[in-house]
Amino acid sequence: MKKVSKKDTKPERVAVLEGRIREIYAEYRHLLPAEYKWEDESSRWTELVYCIFAELTHHSYRDARRLANGISDMNLLGVDDLAGIPIMDDGMVNPDNSRVRTITDILKANAVADDDIRKSLSAICKVAQAIQENYGGKIQKFLRKYGHEIVNEFDSHVSFSEVSKGAQSRILVKWIQNTLCMPLAFSNVYTARFCERKGANYWELAEAADNLGINGAMLDDLLEVYIVDIEGKKV
Repeated sequence: MKKVSKKDTKPERVAVLEGRIREIYAEYRHLLPAEYKWEDESSRWTELVYCIFAELTHHSYRDARRLANGISDMNLLGVDDLAGIPIMDDGMVNPDNSRVRTITDILKANAVADDDIRKSLSAICKVAQAIQENYGGKIQKFLRKYGHEIVNEFDSHVSFSEVSKGAQSRILVKWIQNTLCMPLAFSNVYTARFCERKGANYWELAEAADNLGINGAMLDDLLEVYIVDIEGKKV
């Protein structure tokens, strides 16, 4: 399937894709493996918060992960919410913000020092602002950008005479998905078939997946199961 410019992305087609993917997920998800790395793309952001806690709170890695996961489970780590918290003239986050106060109370209750709390929350909010401003609040868009660069770089130096250029690209995408857990899609012909059926393009599918927070590798597998089911055969 031919890739097109991001400028050709139509919001109405993205919305249709989102609705259809939700339906397919509900009907076919149980047929896929029980676990996927980063199936929910928001978990990548929680992992980054964990890394900040691990480095700046002087707590064990286990405690840092427990704190990050616990605060995330309380829906306090939304990128858009954290990105909107003001940074003061001293470079620290506004301590009077209600979300900051809540997270601060949680960290204090877990014996995190005041200075470590200020540094950690300021770092988290600054990163959230950068992700919001540059990648629409979707950290997977940052990763996808460089995932495509890896694929294109490799693709430019390697030529499989046994297969078409499209098949070669799908092989490389699948490899990047599996080895680096990159949020790329289109590692199989079924994803392309789905888009053709919906009159959609690559970027519209990627945006729909981002809006739903679904990992590209899992989406590829999901759409393969769906297309094989409705068409009655594997390609």
